[in-house]
Amino acid sequence: MWQANFQTTTDVPAENLYRAITDFNAWNKWDDGIEHTQLIGDAKTGTTFILKPKGGPAVKITIEKMWPFEVIDVAHLPLAKMRTVHKYVRVGDTTHIHMNVQIWGVLGFVWRKVIGENQIKEAAAHTQAFIDYARAA
Repeated sequence: MWQANFQTTTDVPAENLYRAITDFNAWNKWDDGIEHTQLIGDAKTGTTFILKPKGGPAVKITIEKMWPFEVIDVAHLPLAKMRTVHKYVRVGDTTHIHMNVQIWGVLGFVWRKVIGENQIKEAAAHTQAFIDYARAA
């Protein structure tokens, strides 16, 4: 299994970040690499949603765990899975943002190169766009 982490801090409250990340149908408003998302049912553990990246095929994603200030989702890729953990921890006047990406499976090495490494490389820019969206929402 391959995994990588990204961390940063912001003055935006954890509540605002959590509200924004759990609005699954709005992810394309802060991530310019997403064409659209479609939540199938209510936002809760076990629910699935479809994420359509720009220029790529739609991917089924399951919400593995969801509780205040932490969301874990698992993307079902061909012959691999990718788990993404989003966690927001309030410390004084700042919120620590933690993101972890894990990829495993027969073709995990391929998806690491195609998706995983790019997610970590672009994490700072995507997280800043996400923070700006959560601040305004």
